[in-house]
Amino acid sequence: MATPYEKAPHTASAYNNTFSNTDIEIQSPKAESSYFDEKDDAHDRNVPSFGRKTPTRKYSARWWKRTWDGAVRIGTWPRLIYCCIGFVLMILWLGVMLIFVGNEVKYEQQNARDTIQRHRTGDSNGESISGSILLKGTLVNFDAGKRSLSVSWSGLYKQDNYSTIVDLADPLEVNSTTYPDGIGIYRDVTATPYEYNYTYPELLENGTETTQTSKSWMYRVDNDTLKPVGVIGRHQWDSFDTEISFTQKYSKNVWSQPMLGYPFDKWQGQIVFVANDIWWARTDNVTNGDVFPLAGIQLADSTLNWRISYTFNNTCPSPSALDYEHGEAWPAYCYLDIHFDAVRPPLVIFAAVTAVVVNWTCTLFIFILTSEAIIMRRGYMLEGTDILSMCFTALFALPTIRSLLP
Repeated sequence: MATPYEKAPHTASAYNNTFSNTDIEIQSPKAESSYFDEKDDAHDRNVPSFGRKTPTRKYSARWWKRTWDGAVRIGTWPRLIYCCIGFVLMILWLGVMLIFVGNEVKYEQQNARDTIQRHRTGDSNGESISGSILLKGTLVNFDAGKRSLSVSWSGLYKQDNYSTIVDLADPLEVNSTTYPDGIGIYRDVTATPYEYNYTYPELLENGTETTQTSKSWMYRVDNDTLKPVGVIGRHQWDSFDTEISFTQKYSKNVWSQPMLGYPFDKWQGQIVFVANDIWWARTDNVTNGDVFPLAGIQLADSTLNWRISYTFNNTCPSPSALDYEHGEAWPAYCYLDIHFDAVRPPLVIFAAVTAVVVNWTCTLFIFILTSEAIIMRRGYMLEGTDILSMCFTALFALPTIRSLLP
């Protein structure tokens, strides 16, 4: 008679007899592996252990998992690890910011460089002076939407090649000078040679003083009805503001357009200045006359999210090299031509690219989760509060992407 517990034979006919006989039990493989961890040792279920767990090889994947699970239960090392990772990330971010800020400071110093073209020599209020008049532009704002750059201008003075550049009309600076009637600044015009009658006193042989008139030449603003946009040189705080229009630097390139080129888009602008000595123009009775060369410019400060650079060209000849009795040989025009370039600094490019990558990654995962849950009918991918997390992610990710677009 068969015992109530015996193993099943290994033939097909024996299996049929076994299943028809209710007194015979078939040994289950699960009983042999009841001591195993089903999740960690699933691949070893057919190996008999005789009541003991199979030893785990050190530094294997299972060993690391069990070690980490034990550390998480205690909680000391995992907290220390993620705190150290956060601290290292913060230090790296501060380092990157310091590098970008240092680069921006060097760029501002380059804009404030001591670069002049042609010193001015002449008279003011009857007193002989020599030196260079420069313009100092303080950057206020660059609006890419309006395509304009706001700059506030004031005066600078350099006495000679061996002195430093100082503020014009600074009463506390011995190397500065003052123009009581001021210096008129005209925008987007040129100065052309102009012949006028020069009146000067002459002492005759008999001791009588008389007045003589002769022909002389000067530069005059080509629009004698134009009013100056600003007057500087009377006080240290004299200044005037300008709005400079900008255009795309590469307008015929599709990839440089704001819609596709952001944040690598580039802009350019131009402005022209002419300066005249108001006191001498009034003395010579020539409206907008006695134009003299502006030696150069300097830029100060910076605009948020933009890097502004400049180049300039002084087309005026040096006054000491001019023949005031024969103005026919003078250059046809006298003005200070300034070109500006506007690009985004590396910090903005880095932040914009990072934001675009992060936000588009979030959007891509939202699209994949939505498609899998609705189209592929895998509702378990958005169980419980997962749908709320996805909604909040979309709430913050999508508007940010739209705001980054031009």
